[in-house]
Amino acid sequence: MDILFSIAAAIFFALSHIAIRRGVSKLGVSTGTAIMLSSGTLVLLLIAFLVDDVQIVYSSDLSSLLFFAFAGVIHFIGGWGFMNASASRIGATRVSAMASLTPLFAAVLAFLALGEILNGYIVAGIFLIVIGIY
Repeated sequence: MDILFSIAAAIFFALSHIAIRRGVSKLGVSTGTAIMLSSGTLVLLLIAFLVDDVQIVYSSDLSSLLFFAFAGVIHFIGGWGFMNASASRIGATRVSAMASLTPLFAAVLAFLALGEILNGYIVAGIFLIVIGIY
């Protein structure tokens, strides 16, 4: 089932790249990003309240909440803001290809910041992804 979630994520990201390319050409980067993040936040909050136990937020430690808040700011403002800006300039196809560099950056940063181990399979997979972009 884990693989299906990964495939679904890839499909949804691809669909969002296409929607971003269409929308950003008419609204602009800042407005488009704000609308995208606001609507996504509202829908996700509704899903969270329906599916997850909301009480877990109240019992969570502050550092976990702050890490998620920090990740949200970095991911949504930095990641999606830059993604929307590049989609308006280079198109959805090239943006998607360049976004494939994410595993490379994630593996290096996880190694440096979290001490995660990079085995041969991970290195080989990242190498193939990077080579596939070019």
